[in-house]
Amino acid sequence: MKLFLLLLLLPCFALSQESTDQKSHFIALYTIGEGWDVEKKPHEQEYFKEHSSFLSKMRKEEKIVMGARYADTGMIIVLADNLEAAKNMLNQDVALQQKLFTVEIHQFNAFYKGCIE
Repeated sequence: MKLFLLLLLLPCFALSQESTDQKSHFIALYTIGEGWDVEKKPHEQEYFKEHSSFLSKMRKEEKIVMGARYADTGMIIVLADNLEAAKNMLNQDVALQQKLFTVEIHQFNAFYKGCIE
């Protein structure tokens, strides 16, 4: 009987643990860096393909919540434990390391939650 109760309650304990490990949202704003060649189109830039692959991998891992572009700025919203973790995660992108892009990262606190389709 005790074993049955333990097995019955185990999922409740597991679910309660997940809520304490909730990640925060961070916004990353990308602009072109000093490594950008203004004579070339975006897909012709060195490290652009690697950058696209990096973002694709992050989407598959569900680390990117949303992405967009406005004017000359690219934007993604990522999930991370804290600001330092968000910076470490994004700085693995070879396009940032090679200064094709620069990135500015801030905590993102939505005051109105909705959905985008």
